[in-house]
Amino acid sequence: MNDQPGAAAGARPYTVSYMDHSSAPGQSAILIDLLRGSPSIAKYFPNSQKELYKFVDELIDSYKADRQDLCSMLDVQNRAYGAGEDTLANIQKLAENDCVTVITGQQAGLFSGPAYTIYKAITAIKQAKRLKERGIKAVPVFWIASEDHDLEEVRSTTILGDEGNQISLSMNAEEEDVGRPVGHVSLGIQVSDLVRVAADALPEGDSGANAKELISECYAPGETYSSAFARLLSKVFGKYGLIVVSPLDEAFRELARPLVREAVKKADLIRDALLARDEELATDGYHSQVHVGKDFFPFFLIERGKRIPLRLANADTVERQDTGQTLAIGELLKSLDADATILSPNALMRPAIQDYVFPNALYYGGSAEIAYFAQNSKIYELLGRPVTPIRHRSAYTVVAPRNRRTLNAYGLSFEDVLQGKEVVSAKVIEEFLDPETAQLFERTRNEVERLVANLSERLEQSEPTLAESLSKRREKILWHIETLHRKFLQSEAFKDDVAAKRLDYLFNTMLPNDAPQERILSGVSFLAEYGPKFTEWLLETADTEGRRHTVLTF
Repeated sequence: MNDQPGAAAGARPYTVSYMDHSSAPGQSAILIDLLRGSPSIAKYFPNSQKELYKFVDELIDSYKADRQDLCSMLDVQNRAYGAGEDTLANIQKLAENDCVTVITGQQAGLFSGPAYTIYKAITAIKQAKRLKERGIKAVPVFWIASEDHDLEEVRSTTILGDEGNQISLSMNAEEEDVGRPVGHVSLGIQVSDLVRVAADALPEGDSGANAKELISECYAPGETYSSAFARLLSKVFGKYGLIVVSPLDEAFRELARPLVREAVKKADLIRDALLARDEELATDGYHSQVHVGKDFFPFFLIERGKRIPLRLANADTVERQDTGQTLAIGELLKSLDADATILSPNALMRPAIQDYVFPNALYYGGSAEIAYFAQNSKIYELLGRPVTPIRHRSAYTVVAPRNRRTLNAYGLSFEDVLQGKEVVSAKVIEEFLDPETAQLFERTRNEVERLVANLSERLEQSEPTLAESLSKRREKILWHIETLHRKFLQSEAFKDDVAAKRLDYLFNTMLPNDAPQERILSGVSFLAEYGPKFTEWLLETADTEGRRHTVLTF
């Protein structure tokens, strides 16, 4: 890892270090090859290796949406979410013909959802700022996935209690809300109870009080998942001019309708192109993020407020998944002409819609979204659109002061933590708590190996069959010793109360549920712990190139 002091060393309460994504466990092959700039990856991400300022010129020339209509819609939405002057000024700037957007997005998670939501926003904000410094007009945009009907993705969150305990909070999933876009699902009275539970759990002090006020003001009965989420984003990132957008807006659908219409007409060609792309990915050793079958259709039908999957029966007909009823493509187009809100894009179609409505110079996503883009770049080509470059969002692990002290006390690194609690516990026991027993186990293994080797050499000369039998028994003897070793480590792990508590806290907060911190813990937990300056520190350290995982140590 590369260690660096915080900006203006000595003036910041943190140090920062980086680890390449390619060194982190569990990364997809396609992400690693994209980060390495492998020539074979260019066909999947045709503009991601191009100089960004060169793509901006191409983008501005090809952009077709009406900027005045776009900005009018954004102004209405963002005022409703409580946007400040900086955001409204950026919306006005976007009306200028040479202004582009840097965009990211996420589902409308409860109380901000996972922490990487705020990391996405801050990455887009920083990149827009960097483009402006190079003389390119750019504004940051956050796309709220308000059309998404996966309620399980947004109705739960996890915050940290004072002692590092995880507190899971969940809204009830009402039967009538199943299948509805989350932007149409009201939070109801239960959200007030969850706000109180969260407020009781969050830390005391000014930072905690600010976070409690934040969720209390944003998450109120009568709000939807997406409107509450939008209000929170506006409050946290308004000072940076972040523009938020919900695609459920009728005015947004009007802007998107020309591309939606073209995609419906070319649905069979889109399906064929995606099937061919999946074969390419498989041949090159990559995994397709979204299954594409022979009946793939890129839109849901919206009826009575719910998203209904459609299947492509043939080039001229689609079939409803719920009833089996068939609809002629021609009739579907007539319905679309009468009502722009009847169709909602699926995961592969959504980016193309997003990049038609906005002049997007760059999208920041996670590894799954990068895999989506590898598939759906074929859609852009069929619809005559330049393929938007994509980069990995900034990724963070935040190390609290208490964990910093634990890491220092036991000589542990972030890479050690990634190996898991069992490995780290063994290291602590063997190096700090009971090194004598650890050394004795090591000497025992070595002595057994030595004696068995000597005996095997003698038997090879006199009784080769016995030597072969000894070789098999050697593995069993060593297995028994290693089993005893593991049992010793397990028993010792609970004997030192101080060490046990330290490691419990460390793994609950740095690698919760054996998963990346940013995927489990709510962003509100960090705002409550570190206060409003937390976003400033993120802005100082965000990796806009998307190549590294950032470890922010307080």
